[in-house]
Amino acid sequence: MDRTKVQSIDQGLFAFPKPMLRHIVGYAISFCLFMAAFGLYSNSLTIPDVPRVDEATVLPYLHADTSDYEFGPLQDGYDDWEYAAEAAFVVVPLELVAGKIASDDCSWVEDDEGNGGWEYSFSMAGATRLTMVDSLGTEIEAAFSLKGSLSPEGEVYEPSCNSDWYRSIEGYGLNAEENFKFNAFVMVEEEPVRYQLLSVVEVRQLNNPGETPQEVTQREDRGRWALLCSGIGGLAFMYSTTPPLLHELRKIRKHNKSTTKDTTSQPGVLGANGRFFPHYGPNFEPLGFESHPARQASDDWLFGAPQPTNFNDPYSGDEHGMLIREHPSVIGTPKAALITPYSIGAIVFAGSFIWLSADLRARDGSSFHTIVGWFMTLFVTLVNLAWFYFAWKQFKLNRLIQDLPTSPIRSVAVGQAELVGQVRPSIAGTPEFSVGGRTHKGFVCWQWNSYKYVCRTDSDGDTHCSWEHRETKAGGVPFMLHDGTGGMLIDPSLWAKKPFEYGPELDEWTRGDWKWTLNAFGIGDPVYVLGDCVPRAQDHLEKWGSHETLAQALLTMVPTTDTGDGSVLHYGTEMDVLAQNRSLFEIFIVPLFVFLLGVFMFINYTP
Repeated sequence: MDRTKVQSIDQGLFAFPKPMLRHIVGYAISFCLFMAAFGLYSNSLTIPDVPRVDEATVLPYLHADTSDYEFGPLQDGYDDWEYAAEAAFVVVPLELVAGKIASDDCSWVEDDEGNGGWEYSFSMAGATRLTMVDSLGTEIEAAFSLKGSLSPEGEVYEPSCNSDWYRSIEGYGLNAEENFKFNAFVMVEEEPVRYQLLSVVEVRQLNNPGETPQEVTQREDRGRWALLCSGIGGLAFMYSTTPPLLHELRKIRKHNKSTTKDTTSQPGVLGANGRFFPHYGPNFEPLGFESHPARQASDDWLFGAPQPTNFNDPYSGDEHGMLIREHPSVIGTPKAALITPYSIGAIVFAGSFIWLSADLRARDGSSFHTIVGWFMTLFVTLVNLAWFYFAWKQFKLNRLIQDLPTSPIRSVAVGQAELVGQVRPSIAGTPEFSVGGRTHKGFVCWQWNSYKYVCRTDSDGDTHCSWEHRETKAGGVPFMLHDGTGGMLIDPSLWAKKPFEYGPELDEWTRGDWKWTLNAFGIGDPVYVLGDCVPRAQDHLEKWGSHETLAQALLTMVPTTDTGDGSVLHYGTEMDVLAQNRSLFEIFIVPLFVFLLGVFMFINYTP
């Protein structure tokens, strides 16, 4: 593979990385959610936009002269075939004389374990014509929407529930004592006069109702469901997008795999079965190697593992003293696309949830709407703060990686530095270690995890089995990092307080109901280091050796402590570190925009 294919990677303004199967599933889910959101939103436009209850005129009784009402143009969603062009909205106490408005009942409900209790249920009846009277005895005919453009809404007093019963909430005739009384939210139309019920709440008396009818938010609620679907769809769309540079590197490594199918795998040589790890004893003594595990082409060098001149002089440069082919000074730094579907999904996700949470607490609705709105406000605020915080840290690290020149090891100076090189053995060699019944060779630092397959039975008698993590352990010895110009000793113990990236999983195996996984740096692997270059302590020099004339033999890399900048010890080259990132626009500007949008919406949003 020609290195110019990497050097020429400049993805410009927009890129749509080719999706893998799991990404296609995510995009399909996103598409279904976006279509559902569009359908819900379109449907909401056909539902009448009812004013808030506090905008209605509160009356003690109905006026005989309709000219006393404040008629005005209707808002959106009122079709001409059902509604007049103008109407007045009033809140007035009414007594139900004839017709059924709702029903409720009490029933005994038991769970699977035989425990039970009385349960109350309430349901509104379908829209029918009702006869009602006001506090002066004026009789009217009223109904909820007979065309179904608005569903009936109402509340009644909930009686004590301690026996089986069923109650029909209906009228029992004029002057009947058992008639139900309501404070009603009513739309009044003229020419001809018509009364349409919007919502009702049961009251004790007509002269002093006290209770206020609930808001009618059917149009808004349908739109809120659309926002929820849109937000979840945006989240799925966001996380279904591969980082654009990672996609390009996968293409190169896929080509590498196809070109090595007829090559025999060897230590340091990528073949059909991967690249084997050479094994060394103390003081660079070559030992027998294992063919498993091996580094696969999908995770290996882009342009082949460098071939060392020899391992016995680890601090000196290779034969020609030239930088390895994958060094950033040789290959350059590719540029990710400014915008990918990730940005689009992120803005849709965040914008939908910010709008939804603000709408729930700011617009008309029930107390439940308000509680949910404030809960979502808190949730969205915490997510925005966390997203912005981590985006800022990633922005700083990404900017540092791109701006800090990668030093050749031969000429690296004390202070903040960035190095890229190949793992080679130090005088510590590559100690064998055993875990899960397997012995591993050729590694300088490693981490393994153990899991046990456990089955548990819940209270319903259902059995669920899964792998449960049991233990994580790490180990390692000092190793050489070599970039062709020279080598430097890297001691994993100096990075103990800064967890580093061991790279892709190398091996996984099971024995009975136990499973183990292994991640490791092996001889010949690429490694990226960002931190502080510092002099080695005298006892460190005596224990792990040095070189009489080469300055880098007196230095090592440790995590940055004074400047507050990030530190990285990562499997792979700079290409692999940057491949997981996105453009600065997506890393920082998009979260910043979402953060500011959230602040603006929460402070300034009005219904």
